[in-house]
Formats: sequence, structure tokens, C-alpha cells
Amino acid sequence: QFGAQIFLSSPGHESLIGRMSNMEIRNGGQAFRLGRYAIHWHMVGNIRESFQKNCSIHDSWNRGTAIHGVNFLRVMHNLVYNIMGHSFFIEDGVEEYNRLEGNLAVKTLPSMNLLNTDQTPAGFWIVSGKNYIINNVAVASRRYGMWFRPERSVTGTSVNTKMSHHPINIPLLDFRGNEVHSNGKYGLRIFDISQPYQHSTFQDQLIWRNAKAGWTATVIGRVSFDGFIAVQNGQHAFESRATTVSRWDETVVRNALIVDRVSATLGLSYGMIDQFDFETVQVMGGPAKEAIMLPWNENPGGGMLLTNITFVNWETACLRGCAHCGLGGSPSMGDGGFETRVEKMRFVNSPERVLFRHPNEAFFYDLDGSLTETGILETYTQGGTIKGASMVGTSVLLPPDDCTPTSFSTTGTGGSVCVGHVFRRVWHANYEPSAWVGKSLCIRPSWQSVINRCASLEPQCNCIPYLNMKWMGNPFMASDAIRYNLETDLEEHEEADPLSWDMQVWDVGPREHFYFTRRFLHWEVADKYHRPLYWSKISTSSNSWRIPDNYMWNATDC
Repeated sequence: QFGAQIFLSSPGHESLIGRMSNMEIRNGGQAFRLGRYAIHWHMVGNIRESFQKNCSIHDSWNRGTAIHGVNFLRVMHNLVYNIMGHSFFIEDGVEEYNRLEGNLAVKTLPSMNLLNTDQTPAGFWIVSGKNYIINNVAVASRRYGMWFRPERSVTGTSVNTKMSHHPINIPLLDFRGNEVHSNGKYGLRIFDISQPYQHSTFQDQLIWRNAKAGWTATVIGRVSFDGFIAVQNGQHAFESRATTVSRWDETVVRNALIVDRVSATLGLSYGMIDQFDFETVQVMGGPAKEAIMLPWNENPGGGMLLTNITFVNWETACLRGCAHCGLGGSPSMGDGGFETRVEKMRFVNSPERVLFRHPNEAFFYDLDGSLTETGILETYTQGGTIKGASMVGTSVLLPPDDCTPTSFSTTGTGGSVCVGHVFRRVWHANYEPSAWVGKSLCIRPSWQSVINRCASLEPQCNCIPYLNMKWMGNPFMASDAIRYNLETDLEEHEEADPLSWDMQVWDVGPREHFYFTRRFLHWEVADKYHRPLYWSKISTSSNSWRIPDNYMWNATDC
């Protein structure tokens, strides 16, 4: 494993010219040694007159082509096959205006003594979005086809440069027309965080038969996906953990075709799902779990928009909200109330449109009635008066006159279509008495006189469990213009008055009214020193629902 290497390095812009074309490298690179790659462009700066075209690198020991600290290089129409470590490697995050076009990476294998990322390698490893990544193909990588990993700051040798560079905030220059298939885990992976200061779009990607998911975006800001075709990927077409935007036009999946089963007879392909198991394989070919696994929203005011998407031949659900809730360091399984907006949705032989694992997990605001089949074209988000329909998890907390269980969501806890209402995420947390911290919150809407005090995340339960991860408290969904009575779920010996608690209602609009009341047990009238003038019996409450003096109309911080 001690092969040939071509190393091009010279200090200063345009200080060398390297031109390689129609060349074959076999048995290249030196295994387990950083910097000893088959072809290594290293720390030159601008090299506008250099290129690497129509070359093949195969059966080699240490990466294929490394682009390190250089700009304006053209790497076009090359083949890299059967390589240990990343096949095409844009290294530190300072590299700009390089053009990778028409390249093919096949069979990228792990290398256990380079960077940690080479143990889960990619056909294309890209740190900075300020490059041209056009019409490339990544096939049969042991883990990822393309891995876009914008670091918080530059890495490697470039940390000593004088430049202040933050790849995490650099927008995409041109990322389009690429194809990824038959890779061991993800076709396209965006990990960990991408928060460009300008809107960035991944365009026209063909993604098929990748073992776990077609493409994934862990935490994204102003990032969109346009013109994606995803076919017969192992578990999901797309999954994302979180968005960080505060608008509804900045994180968008648009113009997508999402297919599970196909009628054509295809040859067998295999994938490796387990993160640490490099041997166990599974046969690909469906049916998948869910098509799109949607993120939670880190901030009020925005989230992900799905527009002009067609689902074909899905036996399982096409959509699932707060998909990473309950995974790793993510919010707990019971978290939710997160909104996704949809329009121009089409479903071909795909009857199960949405999966709700529990009633408060998520809600889907239908801008044009295409998800819910209501035909309602809303104007409410544009300042009009027509509210769109919503698809939400079936629950005793939904207004019974305006919400109907739907045949488009029958698995999990089931879904309902609601018209004439807007739903909002509500977060509640008790602070004092301290013994109340960690207790379930029981919610009685105005049309109920008796509640079911179970807290098992089932549709018939009025109580919301306390969550210990991420947003610690009791999250749930509430509808406008409905009164909700809130009561902490206590044993008889714990009965007392709440002393300190917090509530947040996300995204309340100027014409929306939300009503919440708390039960006070011990006193109703006090003197000027706040001493009770008379006491009521334990476990009784005032039912007058009068508005207190400190009531703040339509204020989200009341």
C-alpha cells in the first residue's frame, strides 16, 4: 500500500501551472499517511491556468484527488474508482471558485488512519460552498455519495492563514445536476450545520437507491432544494433535524418527484445502515419507512415549506413531522407542535399522506387544499381572511365541530383535517412549587367538562407529559379562539397554588386570540398586603372565567 503520488505545491498565487489530462494512475497514494495522495494540489492559492481533465485514478490507497488551499482549479471528467478515503476531497474550507464538473467516483472505501471522516468516506467531500459542483456522479461509496460539511471555521493547514473564514456561513456558488446512487448510507449529506448569510439552493439532483436516505440536512438555515428526483431509497427520501430560519420562504423543498416502488425489474443492490458496522448489508428495493422526515423549527416565525411535490407508489406515509424528536440529543419523542407549510402536493398511488406518532407532534398548514383535499385556497398568511385547512394529529383537544378524522392519515395515532382555525405551538413549564417540576399538564378545552387524565401521548388523553430534553416543559398545540383550562396533574396531597410558571405561544398573529386559564385553589380575594380574605375548599375552583386586571390582549409574553 505504498504507491505513487503527484504533489503540486508552490508558495504564492499562480506560482505554478499544472496540467494533467488523459492520464491513468493505478496503485497510487500511500496508505494511512496524511498528504500522500494520488494527486494532491497543495496550498498554492490561485491557479487559474491549471487543470486535471479526463484522468483515471483506480485501485489506490489514499484518496483520489485532494484540492487543498487552491482556487480556480478545473477538475473535469475524471474517474476515481476503488479508493481508500474520500475520492474527491476539497479540504480546509478556504478553497474557492474551483470547478468540479462531470467527474465520477465509484467504490469509495474506508481508511482507518487518516481523518475520522475517512472512516465514513464520501465520493465527494466539500467544506466550502463557494465552488462549482456540477454534473458529478457518486456511486457505491461505503457511506456517502456527497458530503457537504461546512465547518464553523477553516481547518487543517489553513488555520494559520490570515483570512477570517467561516464556511458554515458561506452561500453556495453553484451546486447542480449531480447524481448519487447505491451509496451505503446517504446519497447527499449536509452535516452538521449550514447557515449561509445568503439564500442557497441545491439544484437538480438525481438520487436513487441509497441505503438509508436519499439526502439529509441536519441543521439548515437559508437552504433550499429545487428539482430533486429521489427514487427507491432505503428508508427515507429526505430527512432533516432542524431549521433555524424565522421566515417561510428561506428553507424550501420545491419541484420534487419522490418515488418508492417502481414496476421495472432492477438488479439487486445492497446497503449498510449501521453507523459502526462495515460488514452487514441489506438488500435494497423498498418499501421504505416514510418519504420525507421533516425538521423541527428552532425559532418562531418560520420553518420548512414544501411546494410542488409529487409522491408516487408509497405504501407508507409520505410525510412525518418532528422526525428526529426522540433521537439522540434531539427533543424528546413527546415534543412537537411544529408547523410545516405545504402547497401544490400530488399523491399517486400513495394513500397514506401523513404519519403522526402522537397527536401534538406536528401540524401541516395547507396553503391551497392539495394535502387535505379541501380545495381551500388560503389568504390568511398574506393578510386576508381565509384560513387554510390544517392536517393535525387526532386528539380530544381538537375542536369537534371543525375537525374530522381523515383517511389520509390512519397509521400511528391518526390524523384529522381542521378548517377555520390556526394552530400554534405552546410551551409551558412550572417552576414553583418545585415539586411540580416534571409533572404532566392536563388541558381541558371549553367544550369538555370531564377529562381523561392519562398522559400516554394517545388521542384520548388530556394530559401532556413533561419532557426532560431540549425544551424542558410541556409542549402542545392550541387553536385560536378557544379557551383552555390548564391544571398540573397532582396527587391529592400535592394540591396547592402555582407560584411561578412560564408559557410561550409561537407565531401569534395580530388577529389571533389565545385563551388560557389556571386553577387557583386557595384564595380569590386579597387585601393590600396580598393576604387572603377568605379561602375556598381544596380541589375547588372559580368557574366565573372573569378576565383578570393584568390580562394582556394578544401579547405573546403575557
